[in-house]
Amino acid sequence: MRRYDFLPGLFLMILSAGTCFIALRLGLGNIHNPGPGLIPIGVAAILFLMSLGLILRSFFEAIKGPQGKEVFKGMKWKRVILVLGSLLGYGIAFNTLGFNICTFLLMVLLLGVVGHQKWWLTLVISLFTVLCTHLIFVAWLECPFPKGPFGIG
Repeated sequence: MRRYDFLPGLFLMILSAGTCFIALRLGLGNIHNPGPGLIPIGVAAILFLMSLGLILRSFFEAIKGPQGKEVFKGMKWKRVILVLGSLLGYGIAFNTLGFNICTFLLMVLLLGVVGHQKWWLTLVISLFTVLCTHLIFVAWLECPFPKGPFGIG
């Protein structure tokens, strides 16, 4: 049995079972008047099923025998570090540059540099992403995001 599949699956199963127990104590309510435990129990139930699948997969792979494949073989570490660094930079510059500028720059970096997309496609998708997220979060949901130095947003 592959322990690196079984033990995390077991941990997540125990965690999700405990979350289900706590969510039940909060109260589920009904479909017209949901209680505070309804969404946590739904998320925990999905996590429980996924962890059950992980445990079952580890059992079936233990029956087949060891495959001998490496976990990080072929990983492009430069891209991983670039994505993590860009997300860190997004979080650091968010309050200074504002939501729209930071989101545009993040999308340009992820699509253009990491994803190697054409530059015109990168700019179009980045602008579309900023427009859609602005409409959803700022105009519709009225989230108070920082506007940045130029008052854009």
